[in-house]
Amino acid sequence: MIYYPYFRGRQFDLRALTQFAATDYADIVPVIEPVKDLNALPKTIAAFTTANRPLAIIQNPQVGHYQYQAQQRYPINAVLDAVNIVPAFVLTPLLPPETLAANPRALIIVQHFDDLRLFIQRGWLPETAPLLAPPEARTRQLLQGRQFGHIFDHFPFPEHSADFENMTDSFYADDITFAHQYGETGFSDFLTLGHTYSEQGHPSRAVTLHLTYLKDEQVRVRHFVSDQHADFSHPKEKFFEALDKAVEWISDQPEKNLTTTTTRLIALQTTHKFPGMGILKQLMIEHHLAIMSRYLHLRKNG
Repeated sequence: MIYYPYFRGRQFDLRALTQFAATDYADIVPVIEPVKDLNALPKTIAAFTTANRPLAIIQNPQVGHYQYQAQQRYPINAVLDAVNIVPAFVLTPLLPPETLAANPRALIIVQHFDDLRLFIQRGWLPETAPLLAPPEARTRQLLQGRQFGHIFDHFPFPEHSADFENMTDSFYADDITFAHQYGETGFSDFLTLGHTYSEQGHPSRAVTLHLTYLKDEQVRVRHFVSDQHADFSHPKEKFFEALDKAVEWISDQPEKNLTTTTTRLIALQTTHKFPGMGILKQLMIEHHLAIMSRYLHLRKNG
């Protein structure tokens, strides 16, 4: 069973992945859809190559402006030839069939049922290609006999971050049980980032920390929201309001839910340091990847 966490290649996503490449994990293949021409992108790819860890790179990104640049300042073509790099493609009507024929073991990301049906009916989809597709019954029927898994956005995004006040704890996923039920070989999600992509991001009136954790062999997520959310000011003060709640929760958690991120959060409270929203995003990603690695290990050996 393989977990394919799906990333848009933004700065702090890539920094979290670079840190993750050096950790001890198994059965995880991150997927990066390049969206920006960042120096961190080839550095992240190189980090996975150095660690001899598999990493999937989408060759035809569908969001962001990366694919429209005639020339990148930080090109990645030279580092894509490493044996650990898995070519990946988003299935669209514009994807040339000969591209898949030349990459028969590439990872295929299915977004729409009609595209999948077209490629299967025309015989354009290599039998050897693993696929990630929405968890729909009609899609699973088309993929019978193939190597496939589901991709799904598990994270509940209310209209405003402050609304997490009314939803402090929520079920995240039990993907392995679902995958076993339908004969799947893997699964993918968008972590606690959500599948929606915005070039500039969205300011928030509240500061919210999201920590995934394990309970009853399932993955849940705990939300910690600042008390202030009337306007966009005072992010530092709001961070410590949310952090105090998070540290109180962390102090009652078993070892399986403690990570380098939870240790770092305790240290930030002790030293009263605000690392900035980008670093907080990085820490949340690192924590989620660590928890998912334990989830895989738990279910594999349980």
